[in-house]
Amino acid sequence: MDNVIEIKHIGKKYKEWVLKDISLSCSKGEWAAIYGSNGSGKTTLLEILSGSRKPDGGELVYFGRDPFKNRRLFSEYVGYVPQEDPLIKDVSVNDNIRLWFSGSKKELRELYTGGILKLMGLDSIKNKRVSTLSGGMKRRLSIALALINNPPILLLDEPVTALDIKYKADVRKILKGYIKSGGTVIMTTHDLRDRELATRVLLLKDGVLSDLDKEEEIYG
Repeated sequence: MDNVIEIKHIGKKYKEWVLKDISLSCSKGEWAAIYGSNGSGKTTLLEILSGSRKPDGGELVYFGRDPFKNRRLFSEYVGYVPQEDPLIKDVSVNDNIRLWFSGSKKELRELYTGGILKLMGLDSIKNKRVSTLSGGMKRRLSIALALINNPPILLLDEPVTALDIKYKADVRKILKGYIKSGGTVIMTTHDLRDRELATRVLLLKDGVLSDLDKEEEIYG
């Protein structure tokens, strides 16, 4: 099966090397869950994969193309949920959605009545100013925006942080459907529940990314 994502010997250095020779390939329908302690470089890795930070070595390839040579490919291929929400605080939920959504008004209405915007509970708060929302509401909106244009790749940095049990379950249900439809997910997480759902479990430690067996202890 052809790889959707190829990470080849990626490195990133601040005062010291945070990421050392990171390599990973993912194909359609793969869900990679990356674990690691705070400060291990998980967020830095996703920032590189999203195009918001450049590596200090190595190569990134999406569908056989280098997005750092054509940055339009990041917006074409990737939906990204960073740890810090990317929302515009002084306008409404619906205004944020309209800025991100590339479809028609009719398609947007359908997302509110039976699609992801309904599933994430955004239909009932669409006229609220983002600055008035709770952390969980903002997180739900950020996840919906990453998914709303149905990108082939999802990058999620601890996506269920700040969500209650119901919406954690809803997000995981959405991701299972997304994977089933051929999407590819790379997510960072501390939640051990995610390892049961992911097709692949990895550990980022001391700047090195390694695969783990399903039964292998993560934080040993």
